[in-house]
Amino acid sequence: MNRFEEGLPHHFVVFSQTPKAQEHSRRLYLRFCAFLVTPLIGILAFQTIIMSIFFLGFFLVILIFGKREWMRWQCIPFAVNPSHPMMELDSDKEAEVMIRLHDGRWVEAGENRYRLIADDLLSGYNLVALDDDYSILGYFTEAKSIDANLRRVMALLNQSLALRDAHNDVQDDIEDARQRETLDYGLLNRDWPEEMEMDDAAGPIAKKLKRQEQPLQ
Repeated sequence: MNRFEEGLPHHFVVFSQTPKAQEHSRRLYLRFCAFLVTPLIGILAFQTIIMSIFFLGFFLVILIFGKREWMRWQCIPFAVNPSHPMMELDSDKEAEVMIRLHDGRWVEAGENRYRLIADDLLSGYNLVALDDDYSILGYFTEAKSIDANLRRVMALLNQSLALRDAHNDVQDDIEDARQRETLDYGLLNRDWPEEMEMDDAAGPIAKKLKRQEQPLQ
């Protein structure tokens, strides 16, 4: 078990090891391997010192960027148990989700979905449940702003919770949460992901969730 998974119960599987995530990992790996070939071809084609230095620098930039993106994908901070729909095992046992906080602790996800809110004392964001009290689950990230990567993480986390609830036959209260959002009067500064963003974040998972939610509309 690596450091990222330290403290996680043995029967849980981190998101990056789920079947759908591994499919994306393979595509990500092949994509960056293809990008790395370009500067290598350039070095062989233009056998001069200046061009070799240029393409070598280009190679290193792609390598660093690719490693960063790979690590981000591998360290998306939540995990599911084998019964969760993301594992694609068609189990009838209860699905569960655990979330990794910034300090490395793994905690059980509550019954609500989550949003990010800036911490009043620290430079970063807390994970806040969309319940009546907006309960704080814990300090989630030290990021200074909610960028595309954080939006993707939150979209995937909330979709894992939605799939868990659908599997466990739990009433989906996300629309109630959206209505509460309109009553905040700016108290909590949060952004809801767009429908297209949700689809892009989870692909087939999002489509499966939409099909499951249609009877409830």
